[in-house]
Amino acid sequence: MKTPLLIMTIIVAVVIIALAIMLLTFHAKRTAINVQRIGLVTIPMNVPRIFVNSAFANGSQIPPMYTCDGADISIPITLGNIPSNAKSIMVIIEDLNAPGGVFIHWVLYDIPPNVTQIQEGLPTEYYIPGIGYQGVNDFGKIGYGGPCPPPGPPHEYVVIVLALNITINPAPNLYDREIINSLNVHDVVGYGILIGYYGHG
Repeated sequence: MKTPLLIMTIIVAVVIIALAIMLLTFHAKRTAINVQRIGLVTIPMNVPRIFVNSAFANGSQIPPMYTCDGADISIPITLGNIPSNAKSIMVIIEDLNAPGGVFIHWVLYDIPPNVTQIQEGLPTEYYIPGIGYQGVNDFGKIGYGGPCPPPGPPHEYVVIVLALNITINPAPNLYDREIINSLNVHDVVGYGILIGYYGHG
């Protein structure tokens, strides 16, 4: 008499396990996010695209005045199509071709989401009223550090603009890499990309 009961118990257990696996698989498919990795930044591809413009067209050369060969001032940025659920904006500039790996030139964060114009030549200070906060770049300095590649082919510089559903806890002397590494892909609700080139060929 115990054998049929044991068989029935095993069948029920197998059915429950199968249903659990099906539910987990379905949930994984529903929550999977298609992402793109650009340097140190992970960007979800299922969020709105932000309009980004600057002093150079996408895919063109960065003017020398924004590099170590000129005044080395920060680039101007015009933004548009910021998602309504954004709580802050972050600007990141990476050199993807640096000899030692990705080189971070600038992180400007906790920008209010209603800001659409960032003027050129921002001061190299931790806090800029009405604009946001700046981290310490890979040159070891606060704020923007322009392209300054070694002799050779032009390097690819990527301006990444992220709309975030969070704000960062600002702190003096926070390194750009720390700021980027603190982000979760689910924090990003919009993104924009602008690519420029500069070299000492």
